[in-house]
Amino acid sequence: MNCVNSVTEVQFPYLGSLMGVFVGWLLLSLFFSRPLATGVKRFFYFGVPLLILGVLCIVPLVLGLPVVLCWIFYLVFRVLQFLETKDKWLRKNLLPFGVNAIALTLSFVLIFVTTSRANSTPGLIASLGHVSPHYPSSVHEQMSRVIQRGPEVVTPLSAALEQTLAREYISPFRTVQIAYCLSQIGSDQAEAALKQAIEQHITFDDDFYGKWETVVCCLYAECARERAVPTLMNLLNSAEGDQADQQRLLALLALARTQDPTAVETVLDHAGFLQEPLKKKQSQRWQTAMISVTLQALAEGQSPADLSGSPVYEPLRLGLNPDSRTKTGIKWDDRWNGDLDIEALKKHWSQIIL
Repeated sequence: MNCVNSVTEVQFPYLGSLMGVFVGWLLLSLFFSRPLATGVKRFFYFGVPLLILGVLCIVPLVLGLPVVLCWIFYLVFRVLQFLETKDKWLRKNLLPFGVNAIALTLSFVLIFVTTSRANSTPGLIASLGHVSPHYPSSVHEQMSRVIQRGPEVVTPLSAALEQTLAREYISPFRTVQIAYCLSQIGSDQAEAALKQAIEQHITFDDDFYGKWETVVCCLYAECARERAVPTLMNLLNSAEGDQADQQRLLALLALARTQDPTAVETVLDHAGFLQEPLKKKQSQRWQTAMISVTLQALAEGQSPADLSGSPVYEPLRLGLNPDSRTKTGIKWDDRWNGDLDIEALKKHWSQIIL
């Protein structure tokens, strides 16, 4: 069931069941309790289930549909009661009846306007990053709707990425989802936006954590291919200070995804450096998983697509690539730590990558 809010086409797996319980609750009250006769009953019959549904669904505007259903039941019930009993209820209660009728009309207008805005390009871009990464299918459905609009959204996406990175707190979910859309659409402008994000906003300071930065570099590598090599090589060679190892690691993971022969040879030359974190117990799990599948791609890959097909995004839990394990014939192992014959692999990839 689609919720009525600023993020359309997002599936809430529990919403259908909750709606069924809620409608059943209303039907029982209609049959047995003469609902809505007093303010207290109005609160218990409508306020309590709406509050429960709102808390469980979290998203406030998802209440739009239940509220409309409530008012429809309420107005239909009262009109039928008036037609059946022929009493003067309608005239005596014209004001509250009119208020509810106006509110019902306004609710339909609100839902229509909200849905229209959400389906516009600014609405779709604004919704990026607001869906939990625990629902990767919903995240990809949301991003796919942006990607389908093609080159026309590259300019607003680039502006949104710049605005997001300029904030004091950078949302990793929104950042990587915008970057993913740019990388999938492609174009010189999209590449320039990703390159600018790397050169101006990845600082490797004391607070460097590395998740969204790693994703942006890898997406840029996949998008620009050999054109990304100079930027990533500069990132690799300029590493210094306390975060030098993190910077080199990020650059090497991205270089492997460019499918460029020089870049692949460089990564193989640094294979020993990449294997060091796999031997340390205190290494971060998401980093070791990314390293393992990257080295496995180099060791077992039979085509350039295998290099960029390794599931490096899954350990980050940012909602990207839920189906990446099915893209190649390799059985990926995020704990892979096999032996590498560097010279043999260099020869192997030099023959594959032309």
